[in-house]
Amino acid sequence: MSLGRHYSATAKSLHWLIALAVLSQFVVALLMPDIGRRTQPGPLIDLHFSLGVAILVLTVLRFANRLVDPVPLDDRDSLEWERTAARTMHLAFYFILLVSPLLGWASASAHRLPVTVFGVFTLPSLAAPRARWALLAGDIHSVTMWVLLALVVLHAAAALYHHMVRRDAVLRRMLPLSLE
Repeated sequence: MSLGRHYSATAKSLHWLIALAVLSQFVVALLMPDIGRRTQPGPLIDLHFSLGVAILVLTVLRFANRLVDPVPLDDRDSLEWERTAARTMHLAFYFILLVSPLLGWASASAHRLPVTVFGVFTLPSLAAPRARWALLAGDIHSVTMWVLLALVVLHAAAALYHHMVRRDAVLRRMLPLSLE
């Protein structure tokens, strides 16, 4: 059974870089202190902000690459609900990975925390200090990260299901090296 062509090297690289950055981000988020009224910037918070900006930039590049060089998500043997689920999951990933860093940035601004990217430059504030909407954005950011984690688990489970149960090429098309 063939699912058409593989993803481009660019698409694969961006996919796996985003996956690595998101995994790193979850580890850093678990280790860093809670952000509150008296939180001071520190190495873990700075790394969290930097990874968030990197994820945003990589996701913009991945989305642009996908528009320029689309690869079908589905195959002819998939059921309609599977194709719909795959499209919905990918749209949810793009939405969360594009919006959540902006929510976090707004929250950092409201908490008077500078968003410095890998010690090279500092982004301007997105919100006034203590702005209610930006504090709410921080809460939404936290919730969306748990939703993202659930989506990552489902995404990985679906890829393994396709590889181990259906024995089709869904997973192999995105692997860094072709295994066919």
